[in-house]
Amino acid sequence: MNGVTRITMQLDVMMIAFTDADLKTALSRVLSDFAQRDVCVDMICQSAPRKSTIDFSLTTSSEYFDTALQVVAQYRSEGGKIPFISSGYCKINLFGEDMVTSSGVAARALCALQEVDVEVYLITTSDLDISLLIRAECSDIAMDALNTAFSL
Repeated sequence: MNGVTRITMQLDVMMIAFTDADLKTALSRVLSDFAQRDVCVDMICQSAPRKSTIDFSLTTSSEYFDTALQVVAQYRSEGGKIPFISSGYCKINLFGEDMVTSSGVAARALCALQEVDVEVYLITTSDLDISLLIRAECSDIAMDALNTAFSL
């Protein structure tokens, strides 16, 4: 058993990356600002702390680009570093109830993408799924590679 029973794709995703952000307040503050504006945030990745700072990234639909600019402007006006905002991504989600007891699922996915020269910009995991952020122009080749790797 390979652990993956379904692979899905979401297009029109953007990534917002914050560097050297305050460990205690930045992530909760930014997420609250997005929530107050009814922006659905998806993937959230945080680095290990470096003294009192962290780096973190999040994704959302590109339809929220203008709102993201407002949040970033507010964050910046209060002394935060200028975050990086980039669109043109695709989120691929690998799902499987047996993933929790299957070893090597992420390794298999990343190796399959590496073999077809698809770069992964963010990865998040849970017991039942793995989400991968890649460039949208690579979506078809990535889906083919992953479907082959997991015999779907």
